Amino acid sequence: MFDLLVPNLDVGIRSLVCGAIFLATLCSAEEPFQLAPMASNAEAWESLPKATVGNGKPIPIWARMMAKTVPRSTAAFLELDWAQRMASPVPPPLRAAMRWVTAKANHCDYAMQAAALDARLAGLDEASLKSLATSNYPGWSESDRKALIFANKMAVASSTVTDGEFADLVKSFGDRKAASMVLLTAYANMQDRLLLCLGADPVIDSDAGTLAPVQVAFGPDAYIIEKRHPKVTEATSLADGPDSDRIVDDGNWSSVSYDILQQRLQEQREKPTRLAIPDWKTVAANLPDGFFNRSSDIVWYRIVFGYAPELAIPFERFMRTSGAETSDQYGRVFGTSLFWVVTRAVECPYCMGHCEMNWEVAGLTLDEIANRSRALADGNWSGFSPEQQRALAFARKLSFKPGEVSSADIASLRKDFGNEVALIIAMHVSRYHYMTRISNGFQLKLEDENVFFDYWNKSPKTGAIQKHTAVPFVELLSDSDAWARLPNLSIGEQQPLPNWAKAVATQLPRTAAAMLELDAVHRLNSPLDSALRAKLRWVIAHENRCQYSEAYALADLRFAGADKSEVEQLIGDPSHRRTEERDAIEFAQRLTTSASEIPDALFSRVRNQYGDRGVAAMVILAAYGNFQDRIVLGLNLPIEANGPLRPLAIKFVDSALQRSPLIPSVNGEAKYFEDGKAVTPRDDAWMATTYEQLQARLEEQRDRQPRLPIPEWNAVAAKLPKEMAARPTRIRWSLVNYGYAPELAIPWTIATRTHWAE
Repeated sequence: MFDLLVPNLDVGIRSLVCGAIFLATLCSAEEPFQLAPMASNAEAWESLPKATVGNGKPIPIWARMMAKTVPRSTAAFLELDWAQRMASPVPPPLRAAMRWVTAKANHCDYAMQAAALDARLAGLDEASLKSLATSNYPGWSESDRKALIFANKMAVASSTVTDGEFADLVKSFGDRKAASMVLLTAYANMQDRLLLCLGADPVIDSDAGTLAPVQVAFGPDAYIIEKRHPKVTEATSLADGPDSDRIVDDGNWSSVSYDILQQRLQEQREKPTRLAIPDWKTVAANLPDGFFNRSSDIVWYRIVFGYAPELAIPFERFMRTSGAETSDQYGRVFGTSLFWVVTRAVECPYCMGHCEMNWEVAGLTLDEIANRSRALADGNWSGFSPEQQRALAFARKLSFKPGEVSSADIASLRKDFGNEVALIIAMHVSRYHYMTRISNGFQLKLEDENVFFDYWNKSPKTGAIQKHTAVPFVELLSDSDAWARLPNLSIGEQQPLPNWAKAVATQLPRTAAAMLELDAVHRLNSPLDSALRAKLRWVIAHENRCQYSEAYALADLRFAGADKSEVEQLIGDPSHRRTEERDAIEFAQRLTTSASEIPDALFSRVRNQYGDRGVAAMVILAAYGNFQDRIVLGLNLPIEANGPLRPLAIKFVDSALQRSPLIPSVNGEAKYFEDGKAVTPRDDAWMATTYEQLQARLEEQRDRQPRLPIPEWNAVAAKLPKEMAARPTRIRWSLVNYGYAPELAIPWTIATRTHWAE
């Protein structure tokens, strides 16, 4: 039988297969089970498309279990399996060894035995094969050991593979082979999970000779290569379900909050991909006719087709075919929710970003996308039906503990969805483990725009504003045009400008110049520690829901030397924040949301910890942050393509800015219409506070003891430029700001005076 499957096999191969069993770790299922009934070989071929090579040949048990439900997908899977086992640029002994290491990590006995057979067919000696069961892989070369360690990491924690480890693979094996290793381990993690779900028995295929690679090929009509955008017939918003329906996890799931996950998406937009991204002309030369009718900006495609087309093309056939073949039974919106769960479990922000993009293409609003992601992140899945919740939990278990998938899990899936859809869910959830491993292995740079509208040849809804590519409400000048309007510089050079400066410069170039100096002072010369002020700025932006300023604050925090854990500590569960920073953070939050209700006790604690100058700087920072956030939100400004930008250490010529007070010549008229008509709706909350109550509050404020001593004018004047110290003032606002934090207060006054003058 083996002679029919693979030419020139040793006649003793059956004994070698049996000898491989000592390497296998049995799957931990409670009892033998099968996700789908096993057809005979003849029955399977009756369902499969007609092959151009190997028609009717004995095929493995997993293909016989899939063939009746998804015949075209099964055909594509068979070709994909052959490509990975026989056509990869990775040397055959090493790729078999990497496949075995992955199967061991996933506790997949079937794949371990198949990989052991491949290793022997490739001439690997018994000692090297046996050493794979030892973590340090004795007897293997240093470069091969790195590849084996990489394979294990890609299975158990693909997000932890470092740039240095990948660079070592490239150094030892070159770009193509290193890329092919990513595709190999991605495929292995997909296939292992499907084999475990199917309950594929290696003994059956060992007896039939189908553990060995089976070469079959199908004509182009067997597949569905055309990209068919699935119809969305399901609800796009979540229902309100009772907490009693909530699927309970071990508590670790919700420890990574939605905000942390969103920050990881932003970081992925700023990461360089580990291999150079080929141009589309180079990629297209590798593709069959009809695969793409236009260029694609999806980084995934440029990498996999650019470096390993012999492996990427068979997977693309499988993915497109399986998506089209199952679209009537597999809801697009919920299917992407299952994908989201896998991305969270595998820690793959690139694919999580693609989930959001595909939801948007499916018709979800940005609010619906955020609500769905929040619900999935916090683990309260009660808004999903009980059947869907159990499917989400199944996807999570298959991600974290594939070897523990049990007969009870499979029985539940079949009971909830029926035999065919249960198989389809298992196939797609397994496939997501290919995609997340590809993304993590290459650390693909997440695209800024929604690249899937173009992929599906679908237009965004009219007036839709895509995330991270918001359409500003005002004209944004180019950098060169903005600098042409701005005053001349006295210090520094022209650099890329933030979008808020380019927006303001359209009508108020001198004001924009003053604001640039003000922004630089807050980001570079504040009395506050650089890391602390970045954290407080993030808190202010977060309370204002200003993603632009959040991104800038986190960029400043990283510039200040904070590592990933410190960033996630800030944006995650507030109870995990540093104890010594909690009062300052609460102070910044209250200054943003309820400044009039800040208790004196909180102010005193912050003052005692950071001193008079420190607490004054925090107040001024919060004031500036709330000013800047409202400009960004009011103008609907996106982050710059190359942003967040570093602060501009520049100065404009003195004549550009208004430093001395300017008295207006005309104050206008205060005309009140006694017989006027109300044109705005009555606001009961506004009217709840009467004029008399407001006057009483004024009187109370006159009796209020300031939280900081009011400095004397002479002490304040010594800190001011001559234009601002020309006349004394009794305005307490000015005395306190200039007295305690003049480096922040003076640029603010210059900005407001310049704005008024302009």
